[in-house]
Amino acid sequence: MLSLALLGMGAACLLDPHEARGYLIDIFTAPLLSVALAVSFVLIQLRQRASALISLIAAGVLALSFWPQISPPHPPTDTKATPVRLIFANLYVNNETPERLLDWVTAENPDVVAIVEAGPLAEETLAAKLRQTYPHMARRYDTFVFSRYPLTRPRARPIGYSLLTVEVGAPAGAFNLAVSHLTRPWPFSAPGNQPRQLERLRADLRDERPERTVLVGDFNTTPSASGLMDFSRNLGLFAAPAPVGTWPAVLPAPLRIGIDNAFAGQALSLRNRKAGPYYGSDHRPIRVDIYPAK
Repeated sequence: MLSLALLGMGAACLLDPHEARGYLIDIFTAPLLSVALAVSFVLIQLRQRASALISLIAAGVLALSFWPQISPPHPPTDTKATPVRLIFANLYVNNETPERLLDWVTAENPDVVAIVEAGPLAEETLAAKLRQTYPHMARRYDTFVFSRYPLTRPRARPIGYSLLTVEVGAPAGAFNLAVSHLTRPWPFSAPGNQPRQLERLRADLRDERPERTVLVGDFNTTPSASGLMDFSRNLGLFAAPAPVGTWPAVLPAPLRIGIDNAFAGQALSLRNRKAGPYYGSDHRPIRVDIYPAK
């Protein structure tokens, strides 16, 4: 029965239900794939051949569904240009040790650091330290951007929708940086809430030259799920490969879901995405290198 259930869920993920309630299935493709592989291994050891075969087929179907997140298309990269290294982190507002992120920031040496859910403790500790290193800063409530390069045209959106956009004056050419934090999907909020926020985000980014925009954030859904796939295709954005998830941070990599992500327009190319260490948040941070596209 478990093998058949996994096969049914794999088929649902592969069929890509373009409905708000579909998020209950298609954001969990990665952990379901890990479970299917583990179940297959156990059944093979128990010599339950028929059930093992069904589980292996389920794993294959889930892998096909997950593949766009592992190896998404992207424009050719101008690797001769100097990249801009960016770190994004959802600090988690109740995180008691947000300053622990500084160790990874120091090790990765990013040019830009973007954070969301920066509560009072994070503002007093982590943000204060980042201000000492990065001369440029933009802010919208609990969203911060710190940068080595000039930040111009900061623009925050109204209350109830978390989006901060700013232009980064990078040496290889200025680009727009958008930092967003979307609501959780149904059943944690009304079924239409997250799709409406994605529609609003799409409309707002059309005013920001999407071809030269880097979008990072906690989207509470994955690049292989129908909502973000439709969103990125409509704007012409390309996702950074996300084979390793970010949430829940305490789980091992095969069981984490990739809800913290980065996208770039056609004039840019994202390389070297990496999920960072646990530092007290329920999300792992991510790092990407931003190159011009050829």
